[in-house]
Amino acid sequence: MSGPSDQAAQSQSGTYGPAIDPLQAAESAAGRRWGAVGAVIATGVGATALSWFIAQHSLLGARWHLIVLVATVWLPLWAIGAWAATRIEPRRLALGLVLLFALTTRLAAATGTTPSISNDLYRYGWDAHVQLAGIDPYRYPPAAAQLRDLRTATQFPNPAGCAHIGDRPGCTTMNRADVRTIYPPVAEVWFDLVALLAPGNDARQWQIAGGLVDMATIGLLMVGLSRSGRDLRSAAWYALSPVAVIEFAGNGHVDGLGLLLLVAALLALQRGRRTLAGFLIGLAAMVKLYPGIAVVAAWRRGGWRMLVAAAATAVVSYAPHVLAVGTRVVGYLPGYLTEEHYGSGGRFLLVGILPLPSHVTTVLAVLIVLGVCGWVLSHDLEPAAGLALLIGAALLVATPVQPWYAAAAGGIGVLAAAPWWFLPAMAGEVYYAAIILDARHQVGIGRLGYGAALLLIAGCEVIRRRRRLAPGHGPLINPTG
Repeated sequence: MSGPSDQAAQSQSGTYGPAIDPLQAAESAAGRRWGAVGAVIATGVGATALSWFIAQHSLLGARWHLIVLVATVWLPLWAIGAWAATRIEPRRLALGLVLLFALTTRLAAATGTTPSISNDLYRYGWDAHVQLAGIDPYRYPPAAAQLRDLRTATQFPNPAGCAHIGDRPGCTTMNRADVRTIYPPVAEVWFDLVALLAPGNDARQWQIAGGLVDMATIGLLMVGLSRSGRDLRSAAWYALSPVAVIEFAGNGHVDGLGLLLLVAALLALQRGRRTLAGFLIGLAAMVKLYPGIAVVAAWRRGGWRMLVAAAATAVVSYAPHVLAVGTRVVGYLPGYLTEEHYGSGGRFLLVGILPLPSHVTTVLAVLIVLGVCGWVLSHDLEPAAGLALLIGAALLVATPVQPWYAAAAGGIGVLAAAPWWFLPAMAGEVYYAAIILDARHQVGIGRLGYGAALLLIAGCEVIRRRRRLAPGHGPLINPTG
């Protein structure tokens, strides 16, 4: 038998494990912490510089260089910075740095003279201009002779202005100026508010408004993470995302308002306020229609009270316009679906790989989305997880050209501890560039991007499931706050 002195010697020699020097352990932890801080600062400064650089250029001017820059530089900076932010202690320091660089990247995105990717915000300004002149926005298209006296240099530039944007005299900064607006009523109210509170004749008012809305979304995401018992630092995956910065701040897309309302609805459900949640979902659906799918994801928690509140909000918001212009409130929606080839099945890039007739492809795409809806309804998922899955699945089936639609899936995915739902938006950015730049292999590029997103998402979900089932292992994102 060995005595106490022998046992002490064995312990020091490593028989029972090496002795741990508390000072050395503290120094090692401090080194890791300050290393993570340095990584967040370095990546945040780099992302801010990139955001500014992209704001000074347009996709049409820079062409594929813009997309390559985002994919090869900004995306790695995002991944490194967000991961490092979740490792910083104390958490207050991490959140402070995240909010700081969330703000600087969004401010930098608003420094250009024109949006870099999309010109939708010019239509926002026109709709507000028409409404504030006392004309219903659904009554006439912008090019209508009845609105000729309302034309401004922002939407209808003079020859010098057309030359500045690389177009011919008689141009317009709006797309589809010969059709009535497609935006639902709450979006139209938002356009009026921005025009009244921040009047201006350029893109910046919409970029700043979009950035402010996005900062509010980050705040609500932190609240939601805290209430769910998850790590608030995980909000870095959204706050530092180049997709959110480019689309909501740089291009001012109104979809950011829809995401904000969806997150607010999920927070209301966390408190059991079903009517309020339904009202907020209804508002979100009246910004862009696709957030309405939240009633399916939240059905088990919200029930009929939520559904009735959402439907009533939609009816009340449309009622004044229906009374004013009748069926014209439908706007360009049918034409948009036709233009995007959804009726003929041509836009369903992944489903369209199957050698099926076009009408069968459309039916199959609808059945897949309905199947996912049924699966979510039959499983007791938390609303954020169900909503991220539903929006993400709909995007992977519909494979839209517009990447800003998919940014909402990323935001809800962060709330559900699944930031990989940003991947459809990243695929959409590449596909959108292929369309705008008239690439030779547009369909192939879109299929490659969305297909890669689907495989990566499936891989992340499988890894997370295995980690949950494996003893002694945690999820991919720390759930504890």
